[in-house]
Amino acid sequence: MRLMDIQTGPDQRELAEHGSPQFPLEIHYDSLYEFCNRRVACHWHEELEIPVVLQGAVRYRLRDQTVDLEPGEGLVINSRVPHSTVPLGDEEPVLLTTIFHPSLLYGTPATSVYQNLLGPYMRNAGLAGIHLSRQQAEILEQVNALYQEAPFGFELEIQGLLCRLFFGLLSGRQGQLQASGTSQEASLNRLKALLDILHRDYGERLSLGDLAASVSLSREGCCRFFKSMTGKTISQYLEDYRVSQGILLLADESYSIAQVSYLVGFGNPGRFSAAFSRRMHCTPRQYRQRQKTKQE
Repeated sequence: MRLMDIQTGPDQRELAEHGSPQFPLEIHYDSLYEFCNRRVACHWHEELEIPVVLQGAVRYRLRDQTVDLEPGEGLVINSRVPHSTVPLGDEEPVLLTTIFHPSLLYGTPATSVYQNLLGPYMRNAGLAGIHLSRQQAEILEQVNALYQEAPFGFELEIQGLLCRLFFGLLSGRQGQLQASGTSQEASLNRLKALLDILHRDYGERLSLGDLAASVSLSREGCCRFFKSMTGKTISQYLEDYRVSQGILLLADESYSIAQVSYLVGFGNPGRFSAAFSRRMHCTPRQYRQRQKTKQE
């Protein structure tokens, strides 16, 4: 049996993407014994990760924090937090791990859910890991059942369960969220101005200089500001948004794939196809054919 390993870049960021732009969530059922050296090496990603221990015991290391988990317990690992996992004891550890992008909860950074709750949470170093009780961990088992069975509307029900979980986690930590610096009004207004331009003009050729000038920042300052507020670079966010808009247009077969690529702001169909494939794990043409087959 070939052992698994987490593929990372030089900065330990995981290279694999999780889920898709349509539903940025995936769930893994893994034994630590199936990984190289029976451990998950240190890595990080933009997504939130919630492991629940089904069997055995494990130790998670998150920056300078160590968390031991017994069967039935779980842990919410914050976005961009380096983490690793090792077994504890002699019993084979089995984990149910839910990984999803936080935008599944907040939509876009322009929403008050992001600005007042998820943004401050993700920027709070003191909330790198939140221990889940057995009762809270049961919500993830419900999520997994829906994910595996995929009944009609399962995406919405999963989103609701995760929102309920995070409401419970964050509503008891209002002081920490406020202390972490809920963004000041000026910063929120600046972010909204940038997002308004990106959402309105995504189909056009956008200049970083013009974007920065629109909010009275230098090019470098604008990039740093956007990354600090959203967790993504401007180019990452824009490419994600263009692909998501392309998915909507692909449903209309009156548009050729080349037309769709230009309409959503890619300079040529090849760039659109490459960006689309990175996120959807198929080409635009394959995606359109699959959707057509589903409808027949």
